[in-house]
Amino acid sequence: MAQHGRHRAPGRHVRPKALAMNALVAYGVVTALAIAGFVVRPHAANADTISAAYVNPTSLATTQTTEASARPEDVTTANVTVTEDIAPSKTTTLDADIAQGTEFVMDPGSPGSQKVTYKVTYVNGKEVSRSEVSHEVITQPKPSVVIQGSGDPKSVAVQLASAAQGTGDPAGNKNFAELYIQTTYGWGHDQFVCLSTLWDRESHWRHLARNRSSGAYGIAQALPGRKMASVASDWATNPVTQIKWGASYIEGRYNTPCQALDHSYAHGWY
Repeated sequence: MAQHGRHRAPGRHVRPKALAMNALVAYGVVTALAIAGFVVRPHAANADTISAAYVNPTSLATTQTTEASARPEDVTTANVTVTEDIAPSKTTTLDADIAQGTEFVMDPGSPGSQKVTYKVTYVNGKEVSRSEVSHEVITQPKPSVVIQGSGDPKSVAVQLASAAQGTGDPAGNKNFAELYIQTTYGWGHDQFVCLSTLWDRESHWRHLARNRSSGAYGIAQALPGRKMASVASDWATNPVTQIKWGASYIEGRYNTPCQALDHSYAHGWY
């Protein structure tokens, strides 16, 4: 007679031993893989099937460190006051007595100054922008004065007027003298070479030169200097007046600059 009750068939919710063993083995595999650095994922279709992909632990650590080291930007603002120059304006006057295309700066002017306050924005300590908040003028700029020629450059009078504007230093004085003696007395370049040497010996072409022992004055070393007032009253300061007087003196006494230079070599004066 068959016995019943002690050896009942397993219930439907009882997991087979094989499956239980597989789960245990799978758990061991999962643990081992995780320790080794694998990422373990069950397949969606079958939870008992396991897949693993190796991930370098060092890469994970680097990523975590990078994310942890990222910081928000440090934005700050401050008012900064500085002193700045104000560029001078330019005043221009046209002169028909000066050749067109010629420009002379009669007064260079001077810059002014002002205090300017800016709102400055910094990001992580570095300036990224600034905007003006206020400014205060300390000194006003002085405008420059410029003369521009509008005359015919072929006109002798215009050429002389243009050259006269360039006097004041030895080079400018020589330029005017060469043009003046050529157009007024017909003396060519050879005579100008003699004149250049003569007045270089006398004054180095300096219109403020004064001989301390004799009192002779100016480019031509007139003695006394007031003789040059016969040309113009500005003889003490105007190179043009001195050159005109000196050329007239040479023409009247020595006829040419080269003869005046010969006399200077022979006697030490002319």
